[in-house]
Formats: sequence, structure tokens, C-alpha cells
Amino acid sequence: MNALKDRYKRVAVEVHCPIHKITKVIYLPEEEMPKCPKCKKLMIIKEVLSEGKY
Repeated sequence: MNALKDRYKRVAVEVHCPIHKITKVIYLPEEEMPKCPKCKKLMIIKEVLSEGKY
């Protein structure tokens, strides 16, 4: 598992449910893609969050 952390940089990603407009921030590749608490479908990536945006 340590080799995986060394190989990939941790990236903050904003995910959301397009049906219920629920938004959450997760860190890839450490966390799995969450499911919407209402419809139980996988949430989709809305935006990759990075520092230094213009």
C-alpha cells in the first residue's frame, strides 16, 4: 500500500449527484467514489480541485 501512495499524488475532487444536487469533496486515490445517500447511485466527478486556480 505504501508504494501506491508514493506513486500517485493525492488529489482533491468534488463529486456530486446530478439528481439530488448533493456535493461532497473526496481525495483520490485514497477514497472510493461515494454513493448518493438518497438514490444510492455512484456520484460523479464535478471538478478536480487544485491550488493556484486563476
